[in-house]
Amino acid sequence: MPAAPRLDPAAVKRVLLVRPRFLGDICLTLPALDAVRRAAPGARVAYLVERESAPLLEGDPRVDELIVAERHAGPGAVWALGRRLRAFEPDLAIDFFCNPRTALLCALSGARARVGYAHKGWRSALYTHHSRPRTLSAVSFHLASLAALGWPAGPAVPRLHVGATARAEADAALAGLGVPREARLVGLHPGARWPTRRWDPARFTELARRVLAAEERAVVLVTGGPGEEPSARAIVAELPAARAFAVTGWPIARFVALQSRCAAFVCGDTGPLHTAVAAGAPTLGLLSRNRPAMFFPYPREAGHRAYYARVECSPCHRDVCDDLRCLARLTVDGAWALLSEMLALAPAVAPTG
Repeated sequence: MPAAPRLDPAAVKRVLLVRPRFLGDICLTLPALDAVRRAAPGARVAYLVERESAPLLEGDPRVDELIVAERHAGPGAVWALGRRLRAFEPDLAIDFFCNPRTALLCALSGARARVGYAHKGWRSALYTHHSRPRTLSAVSFHLASLAALGWPAGPAVPRLHVGATARAEADAALAGLGVPREARLVGLHPGARWPTRRWDPARFTELARRVLAAEERAVVLVTGGPGEEPSARAIVAELPAARAFAVTGWPIARFVALQSRCAAFVCGDTGPLHTAVAAGAPTLGLLSRNRPAMFFPYPREAGHRAYYARVECSPCHRDVCDDLRCLARLTVDGAWALLSEMLALAPAVAPTG
């Protein structure tokens, strides 16, 4: 396919961005959202997201209109959503997902310029501009959509908008648990959807013990999503009372506000890894099957660290595997060496504004 001509950003008055699901993947599009704002500062921006992930972007001043879709929508609902997108009248639609439904929705939106990935069969035919990423970084992968338009798209760290209401709710909920206001918070998130991304809970427990022994004011918060409550509580039960708390079932916005309060956050390769980075917390990523250059492209100078023990069979794309040497070789000693360095560099007191 020949390259499409550059799109003049001055002619773009309305932009539609599409990434329906997965918290981490939405975070990875945020530098592209920022780049759109810089290139076309006067444009009105809409973001299409599914209901489960919508709280991540609610109240974000970069998004003028949040368009919420249902994940399991029938043909009639898809057609109705297409009519709503057409009513928004976008000049430009950027599809960061490129599955059959999002490709069709971009076409139904009526946008005269539509960006999606090349080599996607019939879906690619629905786009006027084709993104051809030549990078490992998942952040730069999305920024390639702007490069396809001829717009500037330099690398950046994702940033979420953390509103005052969510911060106040997180502070009140922590106080309700009995967490001292002056505590230095360290978050641990042991859960993940797939076993290839879940570090042994016993290792999280030992890592927490080292944090508490080294930091007099430290309090460990063991977080968990739906179905992860037993694991979080089991870890906390092995730690000193009043210095470790299970935080489970919190709404997304409040959870992200909690992450923004942490001096450090430790997580496997799952959505909260990326929301922690985007919330501004120094983040330790426990990377097993995925290489950090692709799925943890975050700079050390921002306080982030990736722990990755590339084994004989990695990287791979398996969600389930009988051989978890990639996780087994991530030792507590190795994780603590990185985490202790992060805590030494992090501010003594997390921001409260």
